[in-house]
Amino acid sequence: MIGKNLRYLRLKKGLSQEYIAKYLGKKSFTTVQKWESDVTVPSLKDSNALAKLFEISIDDLISIDLKSCENDNQVIYSASSYPFVPEWIAAGFLKNVKSFTALPTIDIPDILLSTYAKSKDIVIMKINGDSMNKIIPNGSYIAVKTNIDVLSISNGDIVVANVEGADNGCTFKHIYKDDTNNRIILRPNSTNPIHTDIIISSAESQRLYIIGKVVAYNVLL
Repeated sequence: MIGKNLRYLRLKKGLSQEYIAKYLGKKSFTTVQKWESDVTVPSLKDSNALAKLFEISIDDLISIDLKSCENDNQVIYSASSYPFVPEWIAAGFLKNVKSFTALPTIDIPDILLSTYAKSKDIVIMKINGDSMNKIIPNGSYIAVKTNIDVLSISNGDIVVANVEGADNGCTFKHIYKDDTNNRIILRPNSTNPIHTDIIISSAESQRLYIIGKVVAYNVLL
């Protein structure tokens, strides 16, 4: 399938076999020729480079008949991989996560993340709880932008944060900076009255670590 797709995409973009070979650092166009003829197949490294060149996911390049999809008026969107925080981590263990590099990944179509697509700072999380269910129901997936400048956060933004001493350590709430009273408020938006404000005074600010800001989420109706 990959040979057929490679030839289809190359001709669609008006590229020569020589161009593809040079792009991949190959000595001769015959390497590409053999791929397109299914005599040999590209390595995983070359397949990833080809997927990037043609702006599609490697899964589509390898497993989908792209020409048939176009003939059937199907639209193929490129996708990117992001670290994925499993539900069991989001429920209580996220407070111990300092790096997301060891996490599994999930592919998300670039069109769904708009300007945040392909960002190295995006992490996908699954919500486990109803503290924000007026906006984001339990079981939804959220895209969280990490490594953010705290000064860029505005009142009303939704953040994922670690709060030392709070239940589960990790929380998902609206954030408000109450400068008048020198405090930060993490406020739920829930139909469940059990969820209440978490208030952190300026003297206790070391208890709060903001993991990131929610920039996208899905809602099933």
